Amino acid sequence: MTHPTCQTWRPRAAAATAALAAMLLAGCATTAATPEAQVTQLANQRWVHLVAGDWAKAYAMLTPSYRKLHDVKDYQSQFKGAVQWRKAEVASATCEAEKCDVRVELTVTSPFGRGKGDTISTFFNETWLKEDGRWYYYEKP
Repeated sequence: MTHPTCQTWRPRAAAATAALAAMLLAGCATTAATPEAQVTQLANQRWVHLVAGDWAKAYAMLTPSYRKLHDVKDYQSQFKGAVQWRKAEVASATCEAEKCDVRVELTVTSPFGRGKGDTISTFFNETWLKEDGRWYYYEKP
């Protein structure tokens, strides 16, 4: 025999659970990240991988068309002799339907000349493309 309190509690618990699930799903639908927010997060993550020297993870963020032409060793080899990266951060991202222009601030340590060991910050632009519903960094082939 079921206790009388359980008979009234179970339907209420089920209704409360359903209401909570509906609110959570509604919240997810209304808080979808903008393309700018998505690409900012991806670009920052790509630079975390590059600064750490994790070439495979950075390579995985390149467009599929680039990866068809070049392997990860080809990609890594283009960075030989580069300045030492300290940090990078997206300053801005402006997106269209399938393309984002990203402005990155990069801080480096110079290995050359009179400024050897100096920390320098500079800005440059990156392009990100949306392919098959995902954003990828565009590297010229």
